[in-house]
Order: sequence, then structure tokens, then C-alpha cells
Amino acid sequence: MQSLTPHRPAIAAVWIAAITSAFLGAAILYDASPGINWVIWVASAATALIVARTLSRLPIDRPVLILLAWATLLASAAAFTANEFKHVLVFVSVGMLLGLAVIVTGTPAWSSLSVALLPTVPFLAPLRVWMATAREAVTAPRAISSGPSQPVLRGLVLMVPLVVILVALLRNADPTFAWAWSGIANILPDWISGRAVFFLILLSLTVGANSIAARQSEARLPVAPSWRATLGMTEQRIVLIGVATVLWLFVILQVSYLFRPPPAAVGSGVTFAEYARQGFAELSVAVTLVGAVILLLEATRPKEPDAAGKLSLVNLELAALVALEILLLSAFRRVVLYEEAYGFTTDRLFAQAYMIGVALALVALGLEVWRGTISIAFGRRVAVIGLAIVTLLMFWNYDAWIINRNIDRAVQSGKFDLSYARKLSPDGAPTLIARRREIGSIVGDSLELSLKCRTAIGDRRWFEWNKAADAADSALQSIKTIPCPAGKRLSWSRHSDPIPK
Repeated sequence: MQSLTPHRPAIAAVWIAAITSAFLGAAILYDASPGINWVIWVASAATALIVARTLSRLPIDRPVLILLAWATLLASAAAFTANEFKHVLVFVSVGMLLGLAVIVTGTPAWSSLSVALLPTVPFLAPLRVWMATAREAVTAPRAISSGPSQPVLRGLVLMVPLVVILVALLRNADPTFAWAWSGIANILPDWISGRAVFFLILLSLTVGANSIAARQSEARLPVAPSWRATLGMTEQRIVLIGVATVLWLFVILQVSYLFRPPPAAVGSGVTFAEYARQGFAELSVAVTLVGAVILLLEATRPKEPDAAGKLSLVNLELAALVALEILLLSAFRRVVLYEEAYGFTTDRLFAQAYMIGVALALVALGLEVWRGTISIAFGRRVAVIGLAIVTLLMFWNYDAWIINRNIDRAVQSGKFDLSYARKLSPDGAPTLIARRREIGSIVGDSLELSLKCRTAIGDRRWFEWNKAADAADSALQSIKTIPCPAGKRLSWSRHSDPIPK
């Protein structure tokens, strides 16, 4: 690792960009609802990193650019949803991506990165950032005292209090000065308390991140332990034969059920509901477990196995992977059957998304096994698959999709889970209100009364603009015919039911 002393413009940029970004974050993030404020701040923090690195005459590495761009993209999802779970997921994902960008600063090639970096992000990224902040805080006075910025700093120290005093003296002589003083008086208490603390926290993060971008010319990636265990070819063959036998026996039974479903089997005692509901979670865990076992066997395989023995292991692993894909298909089918019988929910949708992600990861693993070794690229591919699915879920209004599917099902069957519909986030409110009459007049009236008791999201400042919240407010304003009973009004953040069952 090589650490540089950046050029003076870069030192100034580290602090100016950090203070600007922290001030912006304290102004639009503190005590504010998620909206475009998130993407504004993340974009400003990402830009500050790029500027600091550019002024230090260091190359802007492709991995860092990709991570910063993806973090900004995910941050923008906060302005398109009012779902609190999505907001938490966006916050965690953006934090991980920004932290990873700090860790890999100075890495020129994406191919040198391993998925093993991910577990280190929550611990290593804050540690490095705060250490860099401490270094900058120690060296800043020397840079200021010996540089051309010293007169500017002294001038600012003398000017700021003098300007405040003059505005205070002249506020009674001019309405504009009175307005300015009123604004200062209203803002100061908030900044002296919690907002100032929030500003300092952001400043401690942005100064350190900008400092790393300006000073770190080469990567400082954590080094994985070199210890490596081995498991003999015979032991691996026994494990794979046992696993593949169990998996394919299960597959054969699933094929037989196409002709004779288990609920119809004599003496099985398995109802259709039990068959549809039970098993998909266990199947998903089993698939994940066997996939991990195959990875472990690959990692502990002798470095120079005999060609015939290695070929037999590869064939067994591929057979197990094909069976795992069929198991996932069976698990996915069970969820579909349960949705058709009992309706659509977010839990069932997330289970399906997880299965799709695991199925794609198994395809990637199969390609690695076919080539004869697990490369460092496999972990990155799996991470990208997971992040791509998360990104899709962030921008997809699945609450509205679930409501549409459940209403379509209710039109055919006459069954609609009203209590679950009331618990969905504001993202689904416009669809629920628009189609409430399709589920029957009695249920529709009850649903309209329940929605009427949900208070609007409320007025938002410009930086809190949120497309889903605006759509929910507009939809709520469209139902004016039925008043809400006294004492029954709820906010969207509460999931209790305001209407007695």
C-alpha cells in the first residue's frame, strides 16, 4: 500500500466537500421522511469522493465507480416507495455499497475483488474512515498555519460574529433584516441540539472517506487467512453419493405425485392445504445447505487429485446440482399452489424471489464445477445476482401487484383477506382504493371505512418528495363519502385494524 500526501487543492477539497456534504445531510436528512433527500445526499457524498481523488491526480477506479453508481441508484428508490421495510433495505444496501467503495479504493480491476470482502464492510469501513478522520483532524492545523488559507480562516473567524451582531442590531430598522434574524433564531435551537450531533456524525464519516479517496493510491484489501484443510477423495465421494441419492429419490417421488398427488394417497393423512403450505421452506433450506456443502468440498479438495477421481466427483456434483434445481422448482410450485388456494402475500413473494436467486446461483456454481475449479468470480456473480434481485424489489411496487392478484382471485372465488389488505404499505393504497368495489359492496364499504381512517401521509418539504406517498395521499383524498368514527384514525405506520371485526 502506498499512501500519498495529496496536493493542497485536494486537502482543501477533502474538508470543503466533507463539510458541504455533512451540512446538506444535516439539513435534508435529519428528522425528515425518506424521499429524494436520500439520493441527493448519496450523490453528493459520491461526488465528493470522486472530486477528492481527481484533485489528488489519482485514477478513478472502475470498481469504486460501479459501487458509487449502484449506491446512488438504490438511494433513489427511497423516493418511489412509502414502504418502511423497503426504506430499511435501501439504507442497509446503500451503507454496504458505500462502505465497500471505501475499502476497495485503489483497486484498478473488478476481477481482483472477492465476495469475502462483504462480511468485513460493517466493521472495517467505519474503522478506516474514522482513523482517516482523526489523521485529517491532526494534520489540518499544520496545513492551515503553513498555507495561504490562514488569512481566509482568520477573516472568517472575525467576520461571522460581526455579521450576526449587525443583523441583530438592524433587525428592528428593516423588515428584511427582521426576517433574516427570525430565520436564524428559529434554526439555531434545532442545530444546537440533535441536528448538530447528526452533522458531526456525517462530518466524521465524510472527512474520512474523502481523505482515503485523496490519499490512497493502492488498494488495502483485507488478507484472508492462508490456512486450508483438505478432505480426501474417498470421503468426498461418499458424501456426494449419499447426498445425490437422497436428492434424486425425492425428485422421483415428486414426479410420481404428478400422477397421484399425496393428498389423494390412501392413508397419507396429507391434506391439499398441508401439501401446499408445508415443505417449501424446508426445501429452500435443504437446497442452500447442499449448495454450501458442494462449495466446502471444492474448497477442501486436494490440489492435485487424479484425473479419473476428479471427473467422478465433478459428475456427482453436477448430478446433485441438477437435483437441487428440480427441488427448487418443486418448492416454487408449492408456493404457487398455496397462493392460488389462499392468496398472495409479501412473505410468499419474498420466498419466490429467494428461490429464483438461489436457482441462478446454482447455475453459476454448476458452470464453475464444469470448468473444474471455483474461481474468485463465482462469489462476485452471486453477490451481483442478490443485489440485482434486491434492486428489482426496491423499484417494483409489489404491494400493488399483490392487491391486484388478490382482487382478481376474489372476483373468481369471492374470497378476499381484508385484514391483510389493510396491513399493506401506502404503496398499495391507490390500487386498493381504485378496485375496492370489485370485491363486493359489503367488503368494499368496510375497506373504504378502514382506508378513510388512515390519515394521509401529510405535507412534505421539497426534499421529502416521494412518488408513492403523493399517490397514496391523492387516493385517500378521493374517498370523502364516509366519515371516520371518532377515535379510530390511524397513521400508515400502524398495522392494527381500526375497524372491529
